[in-house]
Amino acid sequence: MSFIARVFICFSAVVAYASGFTLSTSLSVSSIRHHAAPLNAEAAHEPIRLNKVFKKTHSRRQADQLIADGRITVNGEPSHSAGQRVVPFEDVVCLDGNVVEGWEAMNHLQVPQNGERGPKETSQNGERKREDAGGALDAFEYIKYWKPLGVTCTTDRRIDNNLIDALGDDGYHPKTRVFPVGRLDKETSGLLLMTSDGRLPNSALRGRFKQPKTYLVRTNRPVEPDDVQQLREGVIITTLAQRDGNRAKPLTAPTLPCPVRQNKRDPHVLEITLVEGRNRQIRKMMEAVGYHVFALHRKGFLQMNLDNLEGPGDWAKLSNDEMKIIEEVLAAAEEDDGDF
Repeated sequence: MSFIARVFICFSAVVAYASGFTLSTSLSVSSIRHHAAPLNAEAAHEPIRLNKVFKKTHSRRQADQLIADGRITVNGEPSHSAGQRVVPFEDVVCLDGNVVEGWEAMNHLQVPQNGERGPKETSQNGERKREDAGGALDAFEYIKYWKPLGVTCTTDRRIDNNLIDALGDDGYHPKTRVFPVGRLDKETSGLLLMTSDGRLPNSALRGRFKQPKTYLVRTNRPVEPDDVQQLREGVIITTLAQRDGNRAKPLTAPTLPCPVRQNKRDPHVLEITLVEGRNRQIRKMMEAVGYHVFALHRKGFLQMNLDNLEGPGDWAKLSNDEMKIIEEVLAAAEEDDGDF
């Protein structure tokens, strides 16, 4: 089923729920599937329990609670049974109206191709054949991209200046659907990882395996040494966190201690490394100590940098050394696989 079809089903469910009506999706789902490429019956995977869709992001108990609370839909219809089974690469699972992407890969399942169950061949254009922590050979696309200013960090092509169109203009045409690992504001430039591997965002951005991100910050005036120290120790900021569907709840709390270095030649410039991922965190941190951010640039993430990229808009496949980093991150998260 196409990504657009998946989004349509989830969006329809959210609209119906918000309107107080019971959603009947039999017509819309069947019509969408009529236009979707049918799966070969012999190549299709066996259904799996619904709670396993969330094995990388929630414990089994937490996943069961999400289902019991009615926050999960399957093909647009609410589910209240953790024992319900879903078909990989066919059923559309949504949490609070948002499509859950990559859950098949998290369960070490491959896209069926031509009725064959075997591993995919290695290909070019950013696709790599590798053995993941679970022992299965999967082919995914991995690139790093120097995101220019003005590009919106979304794969929704209905939005102007989206990532997919920007990458296409810069010569990258993925063979499968890719998405960013984390996000950068429209006004922020720098390193962004793009992949088709649904396990990577969870492994690199959540839980105790969060990976550090390093930024260069230019402020409107020289930063005083006392303020640099305050930033290192943590400042209180208010950010919005998505909870209970699409409702944004404010979170007011100190930031975690973090490394902050001031440029010796230019006191307007700081290098800040974060493990947290709060919304617009650096801009709010600077505001908390009385400064305005003139420019923000991500220079490093996952021990990777932009050294082999020429400038904004440039992209490159990950090197062998960088792929080893990806494998290590996935393996570490796999070992901490929760209650499943």
